[in-house]
Amino acid sequence: MSAVLQKLSAAVMAVLLLAACSEPQAPPGRWEGFSVSPDWVIAVRLEMAKGNVMRASALSAALTGEDLPRKVALENEVRTAMRAQWLAVPKGQIEFKGNTVTRTNGFAPVFVYEPASRAMVFHFYAGGKLTEKVTLRPVDSFAR
Repeated sequence: MSAVLQKLSAAVMAVLLLAACSEPQAPPGRWEGFSVSPDWVIAVRLEMAKGNVMRASALSAALTGEDLPRKVALENEVRTAMRAQWLAVPKGQIEFKGNTVTRTNGFAPVFVYEPASRAMVFHFYAGGKLTEKVTLRPVDSFAR
């Protein structure tokens, strides 16, 4: 093997090694979801950018013990609040491994990516335990 080919081969191997060791990247895009269960109303927005940078907001209201008119009012309040506060949501760094998004140095899944449908599933924790899972669909722009 010539010296040029040896150097080229070594360079290609180095690039492949670095690529294999680099941190997996979350898929870029926007997702939005809304869920109403007997106990909770939850609205979620997510925006992922290159470099595993995330903007995410999840607003919720407990529905347990509320009558139907109050439940409807709470659903509307959560939707309205999401639209109003989204502009102030800061960016943050995340880790993405095995289709799971966690906070940097965290351990509990916050979002799980489903490649087949391009959906994200938000894991909602209340009282320190996983309480609800909300499916977020990809969107070009967020609802107004």
